[in-house]
Amino acid sequence: MSEFQETIETLLREGKTIHIDGEWNQAMSTISLVDPANPPSTTGQLAAGSPVHVDKAYEAASDARADWASTPAQTRSDVLRVAADLLESEAEFASRRLTLDMGKAIRDASAEVARGVAILRYYAGEVLQASGEVYPSVDPSTTLQTIEEPVGTVALITPWNFPVAIPLWKMAPALVFGNTVVWKPASDAGGSAVLLVELLLRAGLPDGVLNLVTGSGGDLSESLTSASALKALSFTGSGGTGMSIQRALSDRTVKLQLELGGKNPAIVLADADLEDAAVQICRGAMFSTGQRCTATSRVFVERPVVDEFTSLLTREVNSLKTGDPLDPETDVGPAASRAQFDTVSEYIELARGEEATFLTGEEQPGDADGLYIKPVVLTGLDPSSRLLTEEIFGPVLCLVPVDGGLDQMVERANDTEFGLSSALFTSNLKNAMRFSRLSESGVVHVNRETAGVEPHVPFGGLKGSSNANREQGTAARRFFTNTKTVYIRTP
Repeated sequence: MSEFQETIETLLREGKTIHIDGEWNQAMSTISLVDPANPPSTTGQLAAGSPVHVDKAYEAASDARADWASTPAQTRSDVLRVAADLLESEAEFASRRLTLDMGKAIRDASAEVARGVAILRYYAGEVLQASGEVYPSVDPSTTLQTIEEPVGTVALITPWNFPVAIPLWKMAPALVFGNTVVWKPASDAGGSAVLLVELLLRAGLPDGVLNLVTGSGGDLSESLTSASALKALSFTGSGGTGMSIQRALSDRTVKLQLELGGKNPAIVLADADLEDAAVQICRGAMFSTGQRCTATSRVFVERPVVDEFTSLLTREVNSLKTGDPLDPETDVGPAASRAQFDTVSEYIELARGEEATFLTGEEQPGDADGLYIKPVVLTGLDPSSRLLTEEIFGPVLCLVPVDGGLDQMVERANDTEFGLSSALFTSNLKNAMRFSRLSESGVVHVNRETAGVEPHVPFGGLKGSSNANREQGTAARRFFTNTKTVYIRTP
């Protein structure tokens, strides 16, 4: 075990998971980290932070703000580059820690850690790109230009389902563009949060620039949003919590970025490569145990190919291995927590009550077998069923046969409060272009699963899935900086 790994294990064993101004701290009480694959076994302890810890974190971030903002961009870039190298060298350990946090199959966890490395390297390069613009002025003696400056102190609130990728796609741009950070992760992702902070400290991040407060979101939400030092907040999580944050900040000029979930549709036309579509939709729906905001939740299939596609899809889903997430052969690990297991189980029972047809997954493991849920494919649902309208966040896919062409199928697909990601499977370019315009989602895929995004392009949804501020790519630069217009006259 490396010295880095020993440090992480010690911090989690001792419950020293609050990091403020360069120091790891404990709290009066702790939260146990439960192994989703082996409940009630624990994998560490989190400090249950209080509003006092949040206040101290904001104070440290405020004190460090000016020095970090004036640090050369190349130096900030170097911190991210070193962090990327460290994460890459500790990839196996980080992947295992991620799996112990939330049960993600180790194959998917390894891919997420690799994505984290890519995110760090992307933003290390992005901060060195051209910044600002020069404009002509009506006054020949005036130079007119814009410059970008850090927003200031920002808060990041992140979920449990991507314990490495989502924090890094917020944290990396926030830090590299000169902001200081107060970070509140989901408790179920606490082990990975400690790992990422220690990683960035070892990469050379100065004290006070990144501050971590672990604990209950309910206990900390008011202090996180009420701090006078807060200039921007980025949140990924449930719609209800996101709306509460928006209301809390409604009378302030704090920048706000919200990612709130999805009910993502896929459409399969009769001219599609049905075998490929079945593979893509199976992956999009079931990998990561369906616990992705971009997971495929509904598939609308053109009536003439329903039987053939259903056969191909059920074959793919039935071939998935559900089990120990640390087994490299596992495709679907456990639900991330007892609460999530219970939520998904309630939806499965709802399907039974509505007499839906189970194409797969009718027989489920019992509680004694842990938090495992076998992938479920349903059909025969009423259009008003909650299974077709609510985000389940588990390995449950609803198949809906549709009469009519593309426009009718898109109308069905758009019939939801969400608008994050969508997919169309077709061999017709005209249909692909029309779908990209008609789909009411912020991310559109053609002949690809609904899940999966790249770090250099904007990410975000429409309707109830997001607010207007996009994440990743140059959109992250715009969110984490302010534009200043400068007039310089030389008499």
